[in-house]
Amino acid sequence: MPETAIPSPRLAWADLARGGAMILVVYAHAVQLLDAYGWRLGLFDTANVYLTAVRMPLFFLISGTFAVRAVRRSWPQLFASRLALLIYMYLLWMLVRAIWFSFVPWPLADLSPWVALLVAPVWPTNGLWFLFALIAYLVLAKATVRLPVWVTLAAFAVVSVLAASDLVPTGGNWTWKSIAMYGFFFVLGVHGSKLWQGIAERSKLAWAPLALFAIPGGMALFTLFPDALQGVARIALSTVCVAACVVVASIVSRWRAFARPFVFVGRRTIAIYVVHAMLLAAVVPLIPEGSVPAALVIALLTAFGVVVPLVLYRWLGPVGGVFNLPHPAKRALDRWAGRRDPQPAAEEA
Repeated sequence: MPETAIPSPRLAWADLARGGAMILVVYAHAVQLLDAYGWRLGLFDTANVYLTAVRMPLFFLISGTFAVRAVRRSWPQLFASRLALLIYMYLLWMLVRAIWFSFVPWPLADLSPWVALLVAPVWPTNGLWFLFALIAYLVLAKATVRLPVWVTLAAFAVVSVLAASDLVPTGGNWTWKSIAMYGFFFVLGVHGSKLWQGIAERSKLAWAPLALFAIPGGMALFTLFPDALQGVARIALSTVCVAACVVVASIVSRWRAFARPFVFVGRRTIAIYVVHAMLLAAVVPLIPEGSVPAALVIALLTAFGVVVPLVLYRWLGPVGGVFNLPHPAKRALDRWAGRRDPQPAAEEA
């Protein structure tokens, strides 16, 4: 396999981009819940539809960029360092959601919370599908790591286009369609990390207007494509959008005072991701429809869905088993991985 650049453990622009994507995810759930309770959101609802071309592709691209080291490790090291945590968090918070939504209504559900928990290992059905997808992507990226890069990217691109064209059989499960569609961006992050890091390092302030225009311009152009080409156009649009976001994130990351909150969020997305939907579901029904201007309520709910999980993370983050593996399990996994593969991976030596 051609040599792939190994990004540093912490890249401010990447954390900033991931933080922005996380905020957009919270915004999306706030809008969806308000809509379910009869709010008339107008342009905010329309914007949320178009932002599907940005938030998850960007989230997975950055996740792939940070996974370069992981997929080059041995299977035991990959399991101990990444997969075990993702599996644990997925199953733990599926259980928490099942309990929570037994008392708090969740109008966006396709299945009852306990049925969703029962089928979770093979049939993701709710907002935690991102964790399920990361598990699948890491396994697939590791399994294909020795293939020529162009083969891997081409294969994932074809699946993404077919999924975007509704040509991948998913049994009517929208999460499977999303998983099939966004895998391309994860491997684009893994195998294109040198490209993205190069773009970030070379980005200039003068590029910002073009990058900012590329997103709405690309969305406007997307509407002109005929239905037969919507799948190709959808993946191409998201690729343009994530490239523009990398440029903007790189430029903004140099203004440290402004960038710091987004970087802070980007380094703690796991807590926000697993908690925010439950909090929003409890609060939105308490707000009478139309009692607050839509722009204000969306802004407040988005802030609420970001800040409160961060506070919980501050309190509970060090506690084993909440937002991380139980400490004894983590130590046991590290010992097991070390015995199975005592030699460190080349990039970590």
